[in-house]
Amino acid sequence: MLDFIGIGLGPFNLSLASLLQDKTKLNYLFFEQKDQFDWHAGMQLPNTMLQVPFMADLVSMVDPTSPYSFLNYLKHQQRLYKFYFLEQSHIPRREYNQYCQWVAAQLDHIQYQSKVVGIEALASGFQVTVEQQGVKQHYRCKQLVIGTGHVPHLPACLSAIAEIRPEQCLHSAHYLFKNKADLNGNVVVLGSGQSAAEVFLDLFELQNNWPDQNIELHWFTRSSGFFPMEYAPLGLEHFSPDYLQHFYQLDEKVKSSQLAQQALLYKGISAKTIREIYHKLYQRSISAQPFATHLHNSCELIDAISLTNGQIRLHFVHKTTQQAFYLDADHVIAATGYRTPQLSFMEKISPLIERDSKHRWKITQDYQLVHSACGNIFVQNQEMHSHGVGTPDLGLGAYRSAVIANQLVQQTLYELGDQPQTFQHFDLSQNPNIQFTHSVTNMVETCQDKSDHRGVEVSQYRRPTNHLLHLQRNKSKLKQVLSHVFQYEKSL
Repeated sequence: MLDFIGIGLGPFNLSLASLLQDKTKLNYLFFEQKDQFDWHAGMQLPNTMLQVPFMADLVSMVDPTSPYSFLNYLKHQQRLYKFYFLEQSHIPRREYNQYCQWVAAQLDHIQYQSKVVGIEALASGFQVTVEQQGVKQHYRCKQLVIGTGHVPHLPACLSAIAEIRPEQCLHSAHYLFKNKADLNGNVVVLGSGQSAAEVFLDLFELQNNWPDQNIELHWFTRSSGFFPMEYAPLGLEHFSPDYLQHFYQLDEKVKSSQLAQQALLYKGISAKTIREIYHKLYQRSISAQPFATHLHNSCELIDAISLTNGQIRLHFVHKTTQQAFYLDADHVIAATGYRTPQLSFMEKISPLIERDSKHRWKITQDYQLVHSACGNIFVQNQEMHSHGVGTPDLGLGAYRSAVIANQLVQQTLYELGDQPQTFQHFDLSQNPNIQFTHSVTNMVETCQDKSDHRGVEVSQYRRPTNHLLHLQRNKSKLKQVLSHVFQYEKSL
């Protein structure tokens, strides 16, 4: 029986495999259905950069001395001085993929062209069924690590069209596989994130280089603008173990509210890309070339129809003016994000897994599913709802892998430290000067009970639901309540 099986080999499970290589005597396997490691192959456009510094490689944030670091990769490629003279911390996305392939080629315990099709719970672990070259094999293991990643998501109205017209309607994840010589007429890009911006830039250059194709370029987003991603250092501290631990302790409803407010921490467009787009738009505006480019925000796609003339009619509504309109597109590239797929291989053990109020997996702070089977099940990049915005971030990947590795080997293989690693305090107890009094809920109740000790009635501030959120929305009322509480305490 294997000690554990890893399912999927994206950057996160590759990180785990790298951290375990030559460090343990565990008997384990990683299964990957593709024939090699290949990260976002359809979006490795020329000149596109990784959105995190090179230190967010597979290992460096927990083991900078590892032979599988990006700097060691550069040394083996005899490019260390070239990178040094480049004087930048962000690397080409294509180079990151090449680095990961270099690491994967050195690791044992990886089996490619191996698709996991089923998992069953045993009295002392799990049986994993794997399809390898058309033949089903059965493996037994004590523990599982699920790192299958996410899949491209298309709006429902485009899904059927993409199946019958894949050359005309596709997700940005497949953009590089498209024959650009076929592009002509109305070409539509959907989305407002980095992928949409990169596709737009590439098509814009295509207009410059191949003017005879007569491309009319349209960029639509349902967002209220083409906004930059938050990239200030204090904002980036949300991608730290400190914030992760703070977020995990929050109430489920508070977590959902926080994630909704933090969209631009992990969505949006890099400021550099926005500047490049604007610069190119300006240069074209002063040239003799037809502008042939249109950018629209606040436009939500509500329907799409495949026309008999070969075009795709896209129906939109403008979210602020409520105007309905349509555009007949010749090609549609949807940069509409990724979703967690339905993991059919989990079907037999799914009833054993506990869920939260929104039917999402319950996950412990150390990345284990809460379940009733015998044996641990760890997850990678499935815990946004429980662990926060850092879940898909490469910079936290090595940290999470180290947490899992320590549990797999049942010892401290990697020291993760117990000192704060951010300048801002996410936990109030980190500030020794703070003196705790009451929770906000108790403050309001105390003021209500002692109304004769104050000059203003605070019953209007009471709510049968969450007092904290109500008071946060009205700071003046909060200040009044606090003032009365402190005055009352002084009188005691």
